[in-house]
Amino acid sequence: MKISNNAAIAMLTLGLLVTTPATAQEYATEAGAKFTRGLANTAAGWGEIPKNIANKSRDSNVLVGLTYGTAKGAAHTVGRTIAGVFDVATFLVPSDELVHSTYVWEQPREDTTYGVR
Repeated sequence: MKISNNAAIAMLTLGLLVTTPATAQEYATEAGAKFTRGLANTAAGWGEIPKNIANKSRDSNVLVGLTYGTAKGAAHTVGRTIAGVFDVATFLVPSDELVHSTYVWEQPREDTTYGVR
């Protein structure tokens, strides 16, 4: 069966019309989520300090929490804030999150990790 050029163009156009809105909406949703995640991590990255003080105090003692927890929290503050700035600057390019947990207030008892999963 031979398909004419006009029929092929019509089928291709119809296929694009049917799939494009969903793809555009997914793109907009992902870009918006990345921008929001970036803003939150840029603004609330400092939350890593009290989070790590509490975690280290609970795991060991208050002295370790106040010293090592503060230092660890400061390092994670820098990491989370840089990841947030990166997400805001590149929100139009879809990508997976760089910081886990996504926000500092999610899973407060777990250590922050970095990298694409």
